[in-house]
Amino acid sequence: MKKEKTLSVVIPSYNAEKYLRTCLSSLCVPDLLEDLEVIIVNDGSTDCTGDIAEEYSSKYPGTVRVMHKANGGHGSGINSGIDIAAGKYFKVMDADDWADKNALCNLVGFLKKTDADIVWSGFLWAYEKEGICPNDFHKRAEFSVPFPEVRWEEVYGFDLVADRLYIKMHNLTIRTSILKEHGIRVDEKCYYVDTEYILYPIPYVRTIAFIPDFVYMYRIGAAGQSMSREKMQSNEKSINTVLRSLFRFYRSLGKTVPCTPEKKVYIENLIARIVAGKYRIMLCMEPSVSCRKRMKEFDDMLKNRYPDIYNANINKAVKLLRSSGFSLYLPASALGKLVYR
Repeated sequence: MKKEKTLSVVIPSYNAEKYLRTCLSSLCVPDLLEDLEVIIVNDGSTDCTGDIAEEYSSKYPGTVRVMHKANGGHGSGINSGIDIAAGKYFKVMDADDWADKNALCNLVGFLKKTDADIVWSGFLWAYEKEGICPNDFHKRAEFSVPFPEVRWEEVYGFDLVADRLYIKMHNLTIRTSILKEHGIRVDEKCYYVDTEYILYPIPYVRTIAFIPDFVYMYRIGAAGQSMSREKMQSNEKSINTVLRSLFRFYRSLGKTVPCTPEKKVYIENLIARIVAGKYRIMLCMEPSVSCRKRMKEFDDMLKNRYPDIYNANINKAVKLLRSSGFSLYLPASALGKLVYR
């Protein structure tokens, strides 16, 4: 009988030939091949991404799987991965990122002995400089611990620590059955779907555990990444799509989707961060009367229809804009363009 895989790592990949080998080589660790399932979702690439994926599938036939599909965006890759994943746990990795091999071994070792619904592990920002290999990147942690006095490898009730958590996609490893049994799907053909992926399963999560290892290396500064100012300006439509989906999800809590008060507050806090991201995008655009009006109208809608999300904001720039009645829009816009230049 085939041994059940411990972890499925799904890699949505579009025109990633420059980075994919680094990503796959970091995952195909000899000691982990029996426990790991690596799923490359080739999302309609027009470069050699598909060929590289097949190369690794041939080299590691019991570990690497390839799905070729028409282009549908990052969310489509996540959805396809959920559909076919066979591992006990599930993790998403972008094709231009990579894993620390020792930390990955520690993560898989812990997954084999735990029953926690979510396992949190660390990630490092890896700042790219032209002409150097990943090992030479400048790396730093956004945060080293999920909350002070965490007890590593202890299984917590999620609700008991929810008010102290901020889980990003790079931190998250989740039980695959939660995604499958509850039909978790994210938006396709748009950016900023990571928040959907990390929030939609939360109502069904009972337990969480934490390990100290920095497993995920998150590349920063590559040309064309969605964090660049140019792409941020062009994707207001995408973040609006995601916010509409998040608001629908939020309205379902306690109705069609069961949710404890602790989880609802956690969800409100994360949606508030996406709202702040929308304002950040708009502040990077050329300032205009119409842009300021749209920001103010959206903020008024949020305050009236979703007051708990409105009040969950912790972003200082948003607080200043609100306290000024958005009269500080012009200087904030100038600062936004300077920051993302």
